[in-house]
Amino acid sequence: MTLLTVWPDDQPGHVVLRTEDFGAIVAELRRVGAGFARWPLADGSGGDWLARYREVLDARVGGDCSVEVAAGEPSLVERRWGGVEERFFVQGAAVWYLHAGREVHAVLCEPGDVLTVPAGVSHWHDGGLRAGYVTVRVRRSGGGCRGGVVRAVEPGEFPGFEELVAGRGGGAVLSG
Repeated sequence: MTLLTVWPDDQPGHVVLRTEDFGAIVAELRRVGAGFARWPLADGSGGDWLARYREVLDARVGGDCSVEVAAGEPSLVERRWGGVEERFFVQGAAVWYLHAGREVHAVLCEPGDVLTVPAGVSHWHDGGLRAGYVTVRVRRSGGGCRGGVVRAVEPGEFPGFEELVAGRGGGAVLSG
């Protein structure tokens, strides 16, 4: 089950929101301009990911964009891109961190999850020590916002993949 954790960007030990509730995840990410949805998974395993998901992609992806498969990319580098980026998780799990305004939103995504990162929002990800996740990445061209590396994220600066997975539990936890 997907997990969203939110911290102030200068207080990674202070959890503002922690939830596995789909509606709460959608609402909170929408508040910062991001998106979250679930797409159907194809039957079978392995093989050509783009071919397996061609029908889903054709029905939902259009316009000026690039589509590619990204697997197990290790990255503790905060970066931003000039367009909208969608990640459709088809295998494994990883945490995507969105640094939106003065908050960091960590979204632990699993197969079927689709995370939309708005243009210009800096982000990084952590797939754990043995990153085995696979995503179909859809990048839409952006207008005017330049991309690139923002900074290197220090290991342990925010809770990582293993810590978030180990601390999972049901329900929403709010603190103030």
